[in-house]
Amino acid sequence: METLALRRLSEFAVPTAHELSALEGAKQARREFRRNQIISRQGDPVREVYFVAEGWVGSSLEVNSGRKQLAKIYMPGDLAGLPNIATTRATSSLVALTNVTVDVIPVKNLAQLFEQASRLGFMLFVASQQERVLLMDQLAVVGQTSAIQRVAAFLVHVHRRLTVLRPEAGLVIDWPISQQRVAEGAGLTAIHVNRTFRELTRRGLIMREGKKIRLLDLAQLCELAGLPDHVFIRNPSWLAGYCGGV
Repeated sequence: METLALRRLSEFAVPTAHELSALEGAKQARREFRRNQIISRQGDPVREVYFVAEGWVGSSLEVNSGRKQLAKIYMPGDLAGLPNIATTRATSSLVALTNVTVDVIPVKNLAQLFEQASRLGFMLFVASQQERVLLMDQLAVVGQTSAIQRVAAFLVHVHRRLTVLRPEAGLVIDWPISQQRVAEGAGLTAIHVNRTFRELTRRGLIMREGKKIRLLDLAQLCELAGLPDHVFIRNPSWLAGYCGGV
């Protein structure tokens, strides 16, 4: 049975049975976290990364003022904490934005994983470059746009990510995160986010439906957000036919 995590893994190329087996072999344990629990803390020694099996994980940075910036949302199939392997101590905290299940992969197992399934390693490398592009977009939005544009961009970003996982959901977004988390991602206050959501509703761009948000006019929302509509590579030519590690 196809899982959401497998859909994400297949975004750039479909992994083989051998590659999936190698990934399973790299995992050491499975852990569950309740919403708002800390998975790992900024400043902790870097010993492991986390394959998100279920739920949403946030990468949050705390600055000297005590304020937090939500830099990244990890969804099923993402490898959370991977940027930390370039440092001795974690550069951000990983927090459960919803109830979360993660598979723990010790850093020492990554080299073995890439050796046994090097094509999968290339696929994870491409995914990390996608993450870099999206972070550049977020930096531009937070630094150069108005509050309503920031929140619109946040909504569009989440919708595009979820489209990979649940294309059947269409224009309805599962929205399990608080306005405070949105504020941390958009560089605003929770009160400002609340006002901005109301304004987006007044303009007929969104409708709140419990813990879901319906995008009523995606084209206008995208225009307001001003985010580039990137077309990410699938089955890149340099990877076609490569079966290293099989």
